[in-house]
Amino acid sequence: MEAAVPDTVPSSTPLVIRGGRVLFPDGTTRITDVVIRDGRIAGIGEDATVIGDEEIIDAHDQLVMPGLVDTHRHMWLGSLAASSSDVTLFSYAQQINEGHGGPFTSEDVYAGVLWGAVQAISAGVTTVADWAHNLGSEADIDANLRALHDSGIRARLYFGGKAGSSGDQSRYEAQARHLHATHAPYRVHGRIALGLAVRGPAMATPAENDFDFGLARDLGLPISLHAGMAGLPGAVDQLGSQDLLGPDVNYVHANEFTEREWKQVAESGGTVSATPSVDMTMGLGIHPAVGAALDHGVTVGLGADTVAYGPSDLFTEMRLALAAERSRTNARLIDQGQMPGELRHSHLAMLDLATRGGAQVLGFADRIGEITVGRQADLIMLDLSAPHLDSFDNPVLAAFLSAGPRDVDTVIVGGRILKRRGTLTDGLLQKARLEVRRSRSRIRGRSL
Repeated sequence: MEAAVPDTVPSSTPLVIRGGRVLFPDGTTRITDVVIRDGRIAGIGEDATVIGDEEIIDAHDQLVMPGLVDTHRHMWLGSLAASSSDVTLFSYAQQINEGHGGPFTSEDVYAGVLWGAVQAISAGVTTVADWAHNLGSEADIDANLRALHDSGIRARLYFGGKAGSSGDQSRYEAQARHLHATHAPYRVHGRIALGLAVRGPAMATPAENDFDFGLARDLGLPISLHAGMAGLPGAVDQLGSQDLLGPDVNYVHANEFTEREWKQVAESGGTVSATPSVDMTMGLGIHPAVGAALDHGVTVGLGADTVAYGPSDLFTEMRLALAAERSRTNARLIDQGQMPGELRHSHLAMLDLATRGGAQVLGFADRIGEITVGRQADLIMLDLSAPHLDSFDNPVLAAFLSAGPRDVDTVIVGGRILKRRGTLTDGLLQKARLEVRRSRSRIRGRSL
């Protein structure tokens, strides 16, 4: 495998975001300025020092908020957006992962991940957990890394090989160790960090669990696995019996965890990634795991999962998460013919899951997730001038209720502007569109 490209952000021009309505960690907003220097938030409001060499971004009539953090997305599927529906998990896997993904070349991987990054950035997602389970060769791995780097997005790449590399542990281990060693010089301060995507008890034997978890911990990498899906019970119980639980484990979906399993996750410090649209429409559970995670004190974030089956933006996931959670908690009273006297959770709580919660899940809590001096300048700006985002002096609620990708005016990652006035910068859209069109032509040709 070629040496991975550095994932450091190119030197960014100092910026002043002037006159925007800024969302602060306590959920309040006020109209003020944000100064960005060396890729970080250097000052806010009266504490901001303007030297005079900054580029001024006029943010009047805009909501300035932390970039959204997607804690579970298969980025290589970007090229296969809206290609599957109305099928359950195993039919989906046969149709998409095996049918289309099996013959993927490294060029297809690059195109899919780059287009997936375009989808995310356009929707205000500045950080993704890229669960990469279609990497069969060193060239595929390099293509995935290059696409993340070229897009400018921040990411944790959870390396999963090719469908978990079942039956080929030696190759999987060699690839993981090579990736870790090659990427190490850029891991600490760059945009792209690593993790291991493991099969987990639903797809692996106890011996394979020991191997996968042992490899991740030997390399010092966080672990992510699919668990708690309908019809595939007992993942946490099994890991607990093998003494494999820990704060480095992220459980994706977690819809059907038992009370005992939730307690084990909470006590071990594990985290959860909920993907409301896919969880509910694919039949992975009755409702997303958001409420159960919060009830048990488990850190939880949101994810789009697969754009082949669901939407690409987290505004949709936030709204669905809140609706599903209130439906769940209100069900008992409604079944008794009563109207609930109070409602659980709030729009701010769901927004927090898509920002600070996501940062905590990915281990980036000290870098991103809120607008605070010293944090990485990962910010988005929403245009509040559209009629559907007009509010009675509550722009955050308006954004939660009605915002979508087209309302994202500006996206900044590490001080670098990736989207400006609704358009991706530096020719990214044009480059990615050309790549994905070529890839789709190849994919269709192989399907004939």
